[in-house]
Order: sequence, then structure tokens, then C-alpha cells
Amino acid sequence: MYPEEEAHQLKPFSPSTPLFTTDIIHTRRALLLSDYTDYPCEQARKALLVKADAALNQEPLTIVNKPILPPSGDKHDYMSMSPYRWPDPDKPDGLPYIRRDGERNPDADKTDRPKLAELILAVKTLGIAYGFTKKEAYANQAALLLRTWFIDPETKMNPHLLYGQSVPGRNNGQCFGLIETSWLARDLLPAVKFIVDSTSWSVKDTENLQAWFHAFLEWMLNHPLGIEEARFGNNHSNSYDVQVVTYALFVGQPDLAQMVLQGVGERRIAAQIEPNGEQPKELKRTKALGYCSMSLELLLELAEIGRQWDVDVIGYKSSDGRSLRRAFDWLLPYWTGASEWTYPQIQPFSWERAFGCMRLAAHLFADINLDPVKTTLAGMDQTETTQHIYNLILPPFEGSRSTTPRVAEDVAVHAPITFVDPEFANGTPTLSEEEATFFKENGFLIKRGLLDEKETFERIVDYVWENVPREIVKRDDVQTWFDAPQGLWTEEDAAKLGLFGRGSWKMRSRYGIGTEPFLLDKIGNHPHMRKVVSLFIGESLKPTERVRGIYAVFPVPPDTDGRLSPHADHTASQISAMVIVDEVPPQCGGFTVWPGSHLIVHPFSDTVHGPVGPDHSEAYAQARDDVLRNVTPVELSGQAGDVIFWHPRLMHSGGINRSASLERPVLRLIVPCDYQRDGFTFFDDLVDGPGPSHQWWVDTRNFREDVPPTPDNIWDGWAFG
Repeated sequence: MYPEEEAHQLKPFSPSTPLFTTDIIHTRRALLLSDYTDYPCEQARKALLVKADAALNQEPLTIVNKPILPPSGDKHDYMSMSPYRWPDPDKPDGLPYIRRDGERNPDADKTDRPKLAELILAVKTLGIAYGFTKKEAYANQAALLLRTWFIDPETKMNPHLLYGQSVPGRNNGQCFGLIETSWLARDLLPAVKFIVDSTSWSVKDTENLQAWFHAFLEWMLNHPLGIEEARFGNNHSNSYDVQVVTYALFVGQPDLAQMVLQGVGERRIAAQIEPNGEQPKELKRTKALGYCSMSLELLLELAEIGRQWDVDVIGYKSSDGRSLRRAFDWLLPYWTGASEWTYPQIQPFSWERAFGCMRLAAHLFADINLDPVKTTLAGMDQTETTQHIYNLILPPFEGSRSTTPRVAEDVAVHAPITFVDPEFANGTPTLSEEEATFFKENGFLIKRGLLDEKETFERIVDYVWENVPREIVKRDDVQTWFDAPQGLWTEEDAAKLGLFGRGSWKMRSRYGIGTEPFLLDKIGNHPHMRKVVSLFIGESLKPTERVRGIYAVFPVPPDTDGRLSPHADHTASQISAMVIVDEVPPQCGGFTVWPGSHLIVHPFSDTVHGPVGPDHSEAYAQARDDVLRNVTPVELSGQAGDVIFWHPRLMHSGGINRSASLERPVLRLIVPCDYQRDGFTFFDDLVDGPGPSHQWWVDTRNFREDVPPTPDNIWDGWAFG
């Protein structure tokens, strides 16, 4: 019974690399966007730095500085009083205190709780401020506060909560005290992430802080008060899970964290949320809107951590429909003011809870309309939403946003030449030494006639035309192919069928395109495909769950110039393939590449297989533009069944389809596939994919074993490396 098995999973303490629950991709994106004038991230940074400057004057806080001894007689022990407990007016001494839910007793502020909250807020402010400015004074002050509270033997807190939320006359402490340390997980440790690389914080500091949190986690998992909190079954238990997961990651025990995350669906969502989205246990409270929102925010935080560690909390749905989406949809109209709250709420509602829920939901449900910066919140004005510190931890959701600069205006892209094949061994799933050498030098290789799947290819062509909405483009009317009217393509079309623009249709979506059996079995997982891929990157291949979709390029009108769109992909594919499914003659939109460019731009990604981040974007742009200036691209054409294998860092573009000018209009169709070796620790990246908005790249997920690139490690891990 939870958390007994989890307690057995906790390994003895050993210093290790700390893992944090704030996704580095989010903070990189916020860092980039904080340079955009008047953008929420920039506004939030300005507001943060004002508070950070004030926090520089914060005196070190210590738990031992209190006038009252805990029952143990040790001032290092944390003690607090249940906030909703008051003296009994019918008793001469007022004991035992009685409960008045939602009414806070000011005497509760005479304990350690306000001091702990003050510490967490200061460290949060200073740590994030350092992350966005690299001003060492911020890190130095945060480090001082952390050492005083957690590390210095003279001033540190003992790692337990035996005396949390005591009730005078009844007990010395309750399990409910653990709600007061939830912000150690939710705010303090994410801020520590920013200062671990500063000169003010040492490796020894990290090890000492890890030792404290390991001891605290061990107490939570094994002490009766911790076990009671885990099983209480409302927002307290959700807070417990957030803490256990966060502390387990911080002390380097992701297996324990994943174990807890895997139980959130049945243990929390199914038990606390009704099929219509109500949370009955929270609705019984006198501050029902606050508690419903807080409980949901904690569950959404668990879902966000789960997303990073390949545990699908956000997608959990019980057999009778209980889910986080139901709970969110039930609360949303009350946050926006569309519906009036009719349950108890005896104190003003903290709108920051609604803000947090909506920001998390926008990312997790991949819906820009849920973001609180885009949607009116009944109790927050625009200034409050744009200046919120959350914009720096989890930036506003806007879907994918490239971090690399545009091609310089003075770069003229050369017209491609038609590729002339060397004498390779085509048609069979082999990889000769000559082919491998060619691939390493040029970044691509064509295997002619590798797939003999005539019926499948015909089915794909039919599938494309069957899915054109409202006959915007007609199969038997070539005139409709020219200047394809993307203005008629609605947002609903884009969500279901992929993007349509500038004469190309990337037919892909989150709703099924790419998972059809005829695309998976006959193309993505075809034995010939997997055999050749294994000869490139090794035998143990990650199972293919989805191809990117079907990419179509329509002809440009006769005597009209088209243009190439050179770029390199920023997803973690180890090798990619373009499968031609219908004849593509020369100059008819064939896949266009810049030979050898993969070797030139490789060093400027954040990792060997990862995206280009803001720290490398300028150098990447220079290298990319040099490629475009000096390398003539080649256009790869062919017949149905020809397969182009290519390195994902290769500069490439959809070709220009001039078939109309050649008096034989054709629709260029290819199916892109991506492959990786198995055995890695995979996770999603909401900015560059796959994430919930990029599910066509579900087979090229980022993995934690990826390493920074060097000029000579591009072939590390390849079978011929």
C-alpha cells in the first residue's frame, strides 16, 4: 500500500548529479523571449529584478531563532500551528483548540511557518534572477540563505516535520504540516537549479543539500505522519506526491520518481475527480474555489514532471471519464468569469492558482487559447499576468518557436542541380563501405527501388486526395493545384490535416496521420527500412510508432519562380529517411539538400541530436549562411520506392515543383520517417518536438544521454563510427 513499496525503493544516500523538475527547454525559451520588448517574459524579468535587488538585503533566516522551544527541546526542529484552529470559547483554558475551517488564526504566524515561506520566496527570487542575469550577487545571497537554513550545523533545520500544524491541547504535530514544505519542491529547488553552476555555490554545497533532502524524503516515506499524509486523499496527498517526486529527482533517484508518477492516475485522479470534473473533497471546504484550484494545480504539476519522464499523467482517463481535462474544463468558466461561483469561498480567491493551472494546461493540452496571457482572468489584470514570475519558469504557450535567426538578406541561395547517382548497390537492404563513406561525406544516400509496395503507394496517393477538405484542391482539375488557396485552410483543417501554405502541404497532425497501418507496416517498419537503418546506427532500434506524415509539394504556376527554404531539423532523430511514393521527375519538387552541410553545422546544436539554443544561434546562423553561399544544392528525384537516407543536421528543403512549366503537372509526395536507437531515456521537448503539438515526431524524442557536440563526435554511436 502506498507509500510502503516506494519507501523500499529509496536507495541509501550517495551524492549524484541533481535532476530538476523545471524543463531546461522552457527556461531556455524564456531566456530568449526575455529580450523581446514588451513580451511577457521581458516584463516578468523586469519585475523580478526589482524584487531580487530588495532580496539582496535579506538577513539570513534560521529556524533556531525562535522564542519557544519545540516539545523536543531542540530549536532545530520545525514547529507550526494548525492555521484553522482556535481556542474553544466554552473552555476556561481554550483547550483543546477547535476547528474553524478557512478562518486563519493569527497566532499561527508566530511559529516557523512564515519564516520558511520568507526563505523560499527569497531563494526563488534570487535564484531565478541569477539565471536570467548571471549577476553573481544574486547567487551569492541565495547560497548564503540556503546554507544557513539547510547546511550550517549551528543554524540548520532538522529534516523532519514531527511538530508541524500542531493543535494546542490535542497533539504536538499532524501529518498536515507537510503541506507547508510543498514550496520547497515547487519553488526552492527549481531556483537552486539556476545557481548550481555559479561561483558562489560549490559541488560540496550541492551534496550537503542533497543529503538534507534525502533524509527528509526518507522521513516522509517511512514515518507514520508522512504515511498518513500520503493516504489522506485530497490536496494534501497531491502535495505529498509533488514533494516525493521532486526530492527523489534532486537526490538522483529517477526510478523512485517515475514509480510515484505512474500511480498518480489511479491513486489521485480517479479517486479525487468526478466524471463531470468536480472535486468533492475540495468542494466541502469553506474556500472551495481555492482548494479545487490548488489541488488541480498540484496534479498538473505532476503531469508536467511526468511529461518530462515519459509518464502520461495528462492523458490518464478512468473508465468512467475522470481526467485532469475534465477537472480543468469544470473550473475554467469560474476563473474567466463566464460562470458565477456558487460554492463557499469565505476568503478572497488567490488568482495566481488559476494562472498556474491555465499556463500548465496550455502546454500540456497544446492549446494556446488556454494560456492566461491570452485569456481574460476575472481577478487579474494584464499587468499582473505579464509580470508574473511564472513567465520565466514556464513561458507563455505559443506552439513551436524557432530560436535560430533567419537567413541573412545578402545570402543568395543557389539554384539546385540534379543529382547524378554513383554506382551504388541499390534495391537490396545493404550498406557497402563505399555507400557509408559517401554518406559520411555528403550526409545523404539514395537506395533506389528499396521498397516494392505498389499497392501501398497507390493507397497513399488516394489517401491524400480523399482528405482534401471541401475540394479546395481537386485531383482532376490541375488548375486548382496552382497557387493553392491556403487562405481557405482553416485552423481546424490545420489541426486535423497539417499545415498548407506556399504550395506545400505537410499532411500531419496529432490526431492520427502517420499512425495508419499502411504507413507504419509497409513503410516506417518495413523490414528493408529497418535493416538499412540498423546498418547505419545499430541493431537495437526504437520501435516506430508513427511516421511524420505525407509531405506534398504542388507545382508552381507556369513561368513562376519558386523559392527554396533551407533549414536543418532541430529534433533528436539519429537518421531520417524520405520515401518517394509517386514518381518525382527532375525539377518536380524533389528533396533538395546541401551536400556536406551536416558536418559544418553539427557543432552548433546544444547536443549532438538536440536543437540549436540561444547560446549557439548566432554561430549556427553564420555557419549555415556560409554553407548557403558556398555550396550548390542538389535535387534528389526518383521513382516510387526510392528511399533517401539523410543525416538530420543536413541543410535541406522541399524542392521547387516546376512540373507545370514542363507541361506535365505532378504532385510530389514523400513520406518522411525518423529513427533512433533504443535504450535511451526519452522525454518530450515542447518547443522543438515532439511534445503534444509535434506528435508527428514521436519517434525522435530527446534523450537524456545526449551530449554536447564537438567537431569530431558527429559519428559517435553510429554502427560505422
